[in-house]
Amino acid sequence: MEQPLHIMFIGAHPDDNELNCGGLTARLTNRGHKVRYVSITNGDKGHFAAEYIDNPARLAERRLIEAQNAAAAVGADYVCLNVHDGEVYVDKETTEAVIRTIRSFGEPGKGPDLVIFNRTVDYHRDHRYTAQLVVDATYMLTVPMMCPDTPFLTRMPVFAHWFDVFTEHGAFVSEIAVPIDDVFEQKVDAVACHISQLFEWLPYNAGQLDSVPSDDASRRERLHDQLLARAAVRTAAARAARLHGDPRAVSVEAYRICEYGRRPSDGELRELFTIDG
Repeated sequence: MEQPLHIMFIGAHPDDNELNCGGLTARLTNRGHKVRYVSITNGDKGHFAAEYIDNPARLAERRLIEAQNAAAAVGADYVCLNVHDGEVYVDKETTEAVIRTIRSFGEPGKGPDLVIFNRTVDYHRDHRYTAQLVVDATYMLTVPMMCPDTPFLTRMPVFAHWFDVFTEHGAFVSEIAVPIDDVFEQKVDAVACHISQLFEWLPYNAGQLDSVPSDDASRRERLHDQLLARAAVRTAAARAARLHGDPRAVSVEAYRICEYGRRPSDGELRELFTIDG
């Protein structure tokens, strides 16, 4: 490898990136590439405990530590734009923050090689608006007079979407299937760092808090099975992917190229998504 790639993942919340892309992240960093996780929000509303309801900043502090630990578990670093949870809007301030954040990763004027995010269809408004913010930033990355305090890009990054199950504006069509069997446990370790979400808030919100084990080993085993089931959906949906790293893989992560970025060759895609052969 002559130069490491710079890959950026952008999610609405501190746990979105590793949940959807932790396997690819581990494959990239294990090969010496540079990965940055970006969260638009600080996640300061996702809990039920009185101590956090009375002081959301305490939850934001906890989620920052969890997110840093999770990113480190798969070899990434972590940046938070510190928007309040549930308050993502497509506005001038946040759009410019996204432009600056993308431009600032990688070589000056070159930026990241690949940016991965969700589609604009989703059950959560923060997710939809985060995707729209990234889409709105794409062309502006190359405009010198837009956010002139950060070097404009002379090369457009490749943009891609991670897998989803939504069908309102057409089902997700998997173009790239990344096998993650060899890094699956590393992904579980990363996601397990989000204790406040995976073992507290999300089970509470689903009415299943009583079913969460109290000890760490049992919690991890439960999470392992949940992520395995989640991966099975992606594996099935990605069987017909145009670029597949290993059709025999039990677990894959699936991606598709966003039409608003640079259109890479199949050879470049294989390198960006760690598909050998």
